[in-house]
Amino acid sequence: MDTSVLEDLGLTTAEIKVYLALLELGSTKAGAVIEETNLQNSVVHMTLHKLVNSGFASFIKKGKVKYYQPTDPSNILDFIETKKERFKKILPSLIEKQKFKIKQEAEVFEGFKGLKTMLHEMIKDAKRGDDFVFFTFYTKNNDEYQQIFNYYKEFEKEREEKGIIVRGIAPETIKDKFAGRNPENILFVNYPVPLNCGMINDKIMFTTWEEKKTCVLIHSKQLASQYKEYFYSIWNKEREIKK
Repeated sequence: MDTSVLEDLGLTTAEIKVYLALLELGSTKAGAVIEETNLQNSVVHMTLHKLVNSGFASFIKKGKVKYYQPTDPSNILDFIETKKERFKKILPSLIEKQKFKIKQEAEVFEGFKGLKTMLHEMIKDAKRGDDFVFFTFYTKNNDEYQQIFNYYKEFEKEREEKGIIVRGIAPETIKDKFAGRNPENILFVNYPVPLNCGMINDKIMFTTWEEKKTCVLIHSKQLASQYKEYFYSIWNKEREIKK
């Protein structure tokens, strides 16, 4: 079972292990949780205390002994909504603070989560009819990074919902990675082109994945325009040839 979403909610590895153990054991003493998780005694007791405080668990006392039980997993949705409502209350203040800061010219994101964050940032202010163009994500062994190609399919839907025009150029050798996507939006070529970058409006992104899983988002109208101009020089020429 993929429990990464629980990490996204702020639970530690120990808290996830203990919570899952409680779901399987039901009402139980701390000792049984220690056996089930193989965590240290002190870690389990501290973690149970945290889960109770955060609403993921509760306990009853039978004599002097505490019996712990998990809260209904569906209650986690209420937990998320509560966090969401609390964040909404401070959001105006956060936006107001941002107004007084000069936007950075370059931002660096790391890892797969960083990549997703950067992509959302790319289209955050995009309007219907804006064009997002890219030279595809590419590595020497693309099968190792199928997760990224899978996510780009989800990102494609998000761009379509916003009415963004999407066009991309990719090597012919990875045509299979684009199965299920609109073939009219992708141009495949059999000669070298820049890779791992995309442009929309005044934003341009670059990804380096084999050396270090890093993404860079640059806010530069000049740079984005130059790369976009180069992109369309290839796009228009190839489309004309294939007519």
